Amino acid sequence: MDAFYEMFKIVLLFIALLIPGYILGKLKLVEGSAMLSFSNVLMYVAMPALVLSKLIGMDIAGIGVWEIAISAALPIVLVAILLLVCRLFKNGEQAKARALAFCAVFPNCGFLGIPLAAAMWPTNCRVVLYVSVFNVVSTFLLLTVGVYVLSGDKKEINLKKTLISPIFFAIVIGVACSAFGIGAKMTNLNSYSTMLAQLTTPLAMIAAGYELSKLHLIKMWKSAGIYVMSLIKLVAAPLITFGLLCLFKFVCGINISWDLSMAMLVATAVSTAASAPSMAKKYGADAEYAATLTLSGTLLCVITLPLMYLLFDLVF
Repeated sequence: MDAFYEMFKIVLLFIALLIPGYILGKLKLVEGSAMLSFSNVLMYVAMPALVLSKLIGMDIAGIGVWEIAISAALPIVLVAILLLVCRLFKNGEQAKARALAFCAVFPNCGFLGIPLAAAMWPTNCRVVLYVSVFNVVSTFLLLTVGVYVLSGDKKEINLKKTLISPIFFAIVIGVACSAFGIGAKMTNLNSYSTMLAQLTTPLAMIAAGYELSKLHLIKMWKSAGIYVMSLIKLVAAPLITFGLLCLFKFVCGINISWDLSMAMLVATAVSTAASAPSMAKKYGADAEYAATLTLSGTLLCVITLPLMYLLFDLVF
């Protein structure tokens, strides 16, 4: 049970970071436009710096090709399965149904998954690498398949935008620095990226807390969609991932390391993508409903994620 309590404390700490943003939002001390700026700083500065800081001095000799391949392939398989599962839960309102499907399928791997992995295993670079690889592919799917889920129109997909990923470039630079020993020689570069990386978790959770301040906390729990979405996103997604990893390990004979299993747990068991409300608004789905699903899922993962962690830790 030590594994459960360890993860529970870390997740609870992350959720506690919602409080400053919630208070600022309630007191109207922060404007909505500021949250867009927060997101840009997170996407283009803090998150790439976090990935770079973890990879820059990593020993790449211990990284398995199969583990990178699984990290990249798993989000594709998972999105396909979860979209089929979503078809079992139909909603009369198309705008809400599209928002629910998006929220149930696409994880908050970037803003929550990567910082959580870094906080949980601060000296384990491989976990962060595998989560980052998962995030790159997941982001590509979010901006292609996810856009289609929300809009119902393939013309809304912008392939040029999907190929520009700050996390992808951070992975390439970080691995290159490790391969050529640059990280060990340029300690100032490591310190620089580490300082910027420290912005990631506070900014992400303050922004989420602000969004939470706009919702009616008691009323939102009366929506049945919250529990449907949470069942799929927070329970079914990690359990499907667990089953696939067991299949690879015990049937196919592929070595599934503890590092990879923990990375895939974090990548799939976290709550909905933080961009769900803004993307729902842009592509004609129910943005308010998407915000409700996103924030409620973030709160519920305090319970579900430690339980899933206990399962993964026991087997792998």
